[in-house]
Parts: sequence; C-alpha cells; structure tokens
Amino acid sequence: MLGRTISHYQITDKLGAGGMGVVYKALDLKLERVVALKFLPNDLTVSDRDKQGLLREARAASALDHPNIGVIHGIEESEDHQLFIVMGYYEGETLGQKLSRGVIPVRESLDLAIQIARGLSSAHARNIVHRDVKPSNIIITHDQVAKIVDIGLARVVATAGSTQSISSTGTLPYMAPEQILGEAIDQRCDIWALGVILIQMITGSHPFVRPNKGAMTYAILNQPPVALDVVPQAVQPVAYRALSKKAESRYPGADEMLRDLEASLAEITSSPASDGEPTLTSSINARELKQYIENASTPSWAVGKPGKARRLLLASAGLVLAAIAASFLPPLRERLAGLAYAGSERHIAVLPFSNSGNDPEYGPIAEGLMDSLTNELSNLEAAQQSLWVVPASVVRNRKVHDPTSAFRELGATVVVEGSVRRKGPGAHLTVVLIDSKRLRQIGSTELDDPSGDLAALQRQAVTDLIRLLKIKVTQAAHTPAGSVAPSAYESYLKALAYLQRYDKPGNADLAISALNSAIEKDPRFALGYATLGEAYRLKFLMDHHPAWVDQALANCRRALEIDDRFPAVRVTLGQLQLTLGKNDLALQEFQKALDINPRDSGALIGLAGVYEQMGHIPDAEANFKRSIALRPDYWEGYSALGAFYARQKRVQDALRQYRRVIELTPDKGLRQPRLVVLGPEALCPSRRSHPPGSRTQRPGLAGLGQPTARLYLAKGWRKDAHRESQDAEPGGAIRLIEFSGGAGTVHAQHVLCRRPASRKGPRPRKYCLRPGAQEPVGVGRYR
Repeated sequence: MLGRTISHYQITDKLGAGGMGVVYKALDLKLERVVALKFLPNDLTVSDRDKQGLLREARAASALDHPNIGVIHGIEESEDHQLFIVMGYYEGETLGQKLSRGVIPVRESLDLAIQIARGLSSAHARNIVHRDVKPSNIIITHDQVAKIVDIGLARVVATAGSTQSISSTGTLPYMAPEQILGEAIDQRCDIWALGVILIQMITGSHPFVRPNKGAMTYAILNQPPVALDVVPQAVQPVAYRALSKKAESRYPGADEMLRDLEASLAEITSSPASDGEPTLTSSINARELKQYIENASTPSWAVGKPGKARRLLLASAGLVLAAIAASFLPPLRERLAGLAYAGSERHIAVLPFSNSGNDPEYGPIAEGLMDSLTNELSNLEAAQQSLWVVPASVVRNRKVHDPTSAFRELGATVVVEGSVRRKGPGAHLTVVLIDSKRLRQIGSTELDDPSGDLAALQRQAVTDLIRLLKIKVTQAAHTPAGSVAPSAYESYLKALAYLQRYDKPGNADLAISALNSAIEKDPRFALGYATLGEAYRLKFLMDHHPAWVDQALANCRRALEIDDRFPAVRVTLGQLQLTLGKNDLALQEFQKALDINPRDSGALIGLAGVYEQMGHIPDAEANFKRSIALRPDYWEGYSALGAFYARQKRVQDALRQYRRVIELTPDKGLRQPRLVVLGPEALCPSRRSHPPGSRTQRPGLAGLGQPTARLYLAKGWRKDAHRESQDAEPGGAIRLIEFSGGAGTVHAQHVLCRRPASRKGPRPRKYCLRPGAQEPVGVGRYR
C-alpha cells in the first residue's frame, strides 16, 4: 500500500491498525495537505443502501467543529471498492502510548479528562455517540491538546457490518455494561469509558483489570472497580459516578461530568496538598460519595426487555418440530446452567445424596433431594450474583461423585454432600459443605424431623448453608413454593428422580403419577404443578401426542395461579408456545422469566430460539451472546452459540465457539457430547439400507448439543471421540461410523440413524456425506 496513490491521496506511511481498520498517513495532492486515511475492514460488506447510511454518518461527524475532536473530511471509495475515511492528521502520540510509560500526574490527568469531556459534550449535543472511547482513539498533540478521533466510526462500521450489531460495538476494557449485554446505548456509554480512562491515567491501572476477557467481562458486569485509595478524594466521586453499573446512575451527559472535573481540578489546584489528599469538594458530601460507590459496585444483571417493535411482532408459523424446540433448552434445571472457573466467586455443586439406611423407598428420594436442593440454591442466584450453582443434570451426567472431581471437571469451588435415612416414622438429613479446592470441610449440619417432613428438613438445610456460605439473601429468595404435606413432598422428590431419566421407558409416566399424587395430597403445591407441567412437556417430546401439550399448559398455569415467582415455569411455557408455533406468546413467556430473574440464561436462550425461528437472526445472535455474558467462563453458552452458527452455515464462527469450549473445559471434562451433523442437507440416504416404502427420516438439529466428538479429536483424544460418537441419544441419534481427516478437518463418511427400541417406526437408515460436502461433524437428533 505504501507509495500507492488512491484517488488523489498519495500514501506515505502506515500509522496503525486495529479492529476498525488500518490507518495510513497520506498527502492530499489536490489541497496539498497531510491527512490520515482509515481503510475500513476488508470483510465489511456494504450495500448501496448501507453506503448512503455511511455517508450520512460521516457527514454528521464531519460537521463537528471542536478543538478536542479530530476532523473528518469525508468518506470515499477506492477503485477496488474499498471504503476509507479521510481524517485530519496530527503530530503527537496516542493516550495509549502515553499511558504505556506509566502514571500521569493528577493535574495533567484531569486536564486531559476535561478536554476529552469537552469534545464528547460537543458530539453529544449533536446526538452523536462515539461508542468506542479508548486511549488509542485519543491523540495528544505536541501542544498537549487532546483530540478524540474515530467519532462516529463505530456506528459506521456497525451499520455496514453484516454480523455486528450497533449496540455490540466497542472495545471490551472500555465497554459499559449495557454494551456488553447488547442493550440499547446512548451517550452514557461514553461517560463510562471516560471514567475508566480517568482512573487509568491517575493510577496507571485499569479499574477492572483481569487475566482474561471472560474474567474482565464478569468484573465489569458484576464487581466493583479496584479501590481508589490512591485517587485524590476530590476526584473519587467523579470516577465512581462515571462507573455506575446502571446507565441511569451515571452522569446524564458529558456537560455534567465536565463541570465536576473542572471543580475537582480547581480544588486540587487550590489545595495545599496539591496532588495529595484534599477533602471532598463542597458540591459533593460523604453521603453522595457513598451512594456513588454503591452504584459502581451493584451488579448490572438487569437485561433489558426487547424493544416495543419486537414485542409487537406477530408471526404466523407452522408447527415447530418438537425436536428443534427441545434443542433450545436442555431438560429441567440444566436451563439454569451457570458456573465459572475463576477464583473468588462461590461456584457450588450439589453431589448425589446417599441413602445411608439402604431403604429401597428412600433410594429415589435421595436422588430427588440432590435435584431439589440444587434447584433451591439456584433460586438464590438472582439475589447473590457471586453464587453460581452447577445444574444437577450436569453433575449427574459427568458422573461426579467427589469434591476433587467437582473442582477438576466442573470448576466448582464448593460442594455440598449429604445423606438421608429413615428414622422410624421420622427422617434424618446430613449436609456437609466442603471447600473442593483446598479439600477442607467448611461446616456441616445434622437435622432430624420426627414426622419425616423432608420439605422442612430441606428448608433448614438451605438456611444453614446460607449461613455457612456467609451470603445475604432475602427471606423470599429461599421460601419454598407453598406449604406442602410431608407425603406430598416425598412424592415430589421421587418424581424428580424419575424425570432425570425421563427417556427410560416408563419413567415419565412414573413421574407424572408421583406428581399427581403430590398435588392430590396438597392441592396448593405450586412446585408440584410446575414440575408436572414440565413432565408432560418432556412426555410430548417423546411421543408427540397433542394431549400432553394441553396438560403441560394447564398445570403450568395452575402453578402460576398459586405462586407466580417461578421463572422455570415461564421458560416451560415459552418452550410449549414455541413448539406450537406461537412465537409471539413464546417471546412473552421468556421475557416474563427474565423479569423475575434477569440472570436466567435459559430464558435468554429461549428468546434466541424464538427469534431464530422467526428469522430474526441478529436478535437471536444477540441473545445467545447475552447468555454468554451472564456466564463468560462457562462452556455451555459458547456451545449454544456455536450450534446456532452451525445452523446458519457460519462454520468458521461455529468452530471458534467450539474452540472456546475446549479452552474452558478443564481436565478432559467433556464426557457426554451429543452428536450433531451441521448441515443435514449434506447427507443423502444410501439406497442399500433404505427399505422400499419406508417413511423418510431426516436428521434434525440439536441446537444446544454439548461439546461434540470433534472436540475430542481437536484435543487428540481419538478413542474418546470414537466411543462417544457411538453413544446414541435418548431420542435416537446419528451415529458416526468412520472418521476421516485431521483434528481440524474431521468429516463423517458414514452415519447411521438408530431408532430406539421403544419407538415404532422405520428401520435405521444409513447415510453418507454427499461428494465434496465439507460439513464438519457436530451432534444431532433425528425425529
């Protein structure tokens, strides 16, 4: 590129490169001036309509005339149709280069922050939001004048980009929580970025510095900034207010922040302590500072509702295949999945309870206690963001039975072990809390109930665990769903045990029978009705009888009549509406679940599924990403997004997510991947194994498949990959017969759809990949 002349610009030097493009120094041959040319990313696809939008954005940005804003002369296109922006060229260095040399003195830091605020104020006055304020986008000239560059460019790139949403633009270390969560943004995201830069200049350190992106994402959303002890007290209120997690608690605009910055500088300048420790400014008292600190420390998990236009969308769709509907959410509590492997948060796994008295009647009860206790601890997550609970289904499927395995395979830092036994007419429950990282007991509780009331024992066990974990929650957060009779709760626990293996012949019916018995014994047992609704939904997935949908809907609605606090019921209703093709109602149910618990990643995945079915692909992608933002270090969110990309034929994007899954899964922890072929049209039936006259079978997509056999191969575990590839799914699966290619280019040559013994239907069919098909092996079901 150097030495080339593009249009009337002769390129003389390369100034830098980044996610927004490459910048060159050039000579404008017409006006005989030096300019900077920023060439937009090569993968930017721009239609004629997009170009008009680009010109409007560039025109608006170029109208800004302020000494602290870099000039934009215009946007042009090269002969090979590559877009570039013509900007003013300034001798000096970026703020990022200046910061690389260390801390900037307080007064100089404030002076630079004031200049940046002035430039942002001018832009905000014209309704222009930068969206990507960061040190590398601020040039400090030789005269110590701060110039904000790339104003409007983030929106320009987002407007033209084929896969990037406007709200997701930015650079992670300087992105406000609402940007990370994909919510609507305004000028207050620029306020957040300036607050980060202010602290970085004065302290020399980022306020949310973490070792990796996942940990930083979690910190920005959920944790307070680093202690600002070294920041002068006159500056602390400004910094904390700018870093409020909720946008509405920040400065409403740059003007207001500018006034406080100028007041802080005046206070420091007039203080005898100079850059030392002056007292608070007269305009801000200790009470206000305390409030600002609280606002900057309060987690930001309130995911915004879809816009009004989205909520009003009505779609007339045919009946959605139950297999696809089921793929959006794994059964039961797996939808509440959430754990990370970072250190300070409490990531809890409840291990299988033992039936210490070997009472055959208590076997299913012990299994059900594991699920019930996990569910109740999961309910605390909404009020205690540092608490993440591993779903019981994940613990069971991974065959984790001890603290060491829980820490190594699940990343659980704390485990709950326990036992239950009949004691005459009563019951005895033992619960032990263990630090799985250090292998030491944190505490334990021994509980007895002479009447055998397991619900009362569990309530007390949860109360004791809350005390041992030293977490603060409201009473409502761990109040059980209704006052249940002891015998009703026993039936409920047995049903939970059956539902964890609902695919086993007869188990779904046994669960339904037990739950019907529970609600007969206690007609106000809301949790019993809710679980009965889920049981009928799972039964429908197996035999597709429409009567089960009616039963599921009726029981879920009855649960909500008694107690409307259950996000899981809303998620079940959302799935049912999705199955019926009622996308608008499904959207409403998933959103109601999020209203109850904004951290319910299952509801976000449900929203994503509905949007995908409606063809609103950007909305679907955004919600999959929001689910990841809730648990940035948990592999299953990336697996869900990868499967989504696979369904959209974005194979490389899918593989990137699957590689992230590999990175996040410790110690060969992928024990039960589900096989999915990405792109079923790549398969064609083999005539030799296709019985004449049999009904056509088509492989479906299990969208949220756990990491696949291909992941084993990518890690070099070929035996594991081959073994796992031959394990059929409960509802029938595509079985991989042969592998070919290396770890990065695995393809199936033959697959076999195996019909489960309990299902009537055509014989299994053999499939082969069409010649030349390059669809990677993933995992799936057929129906």
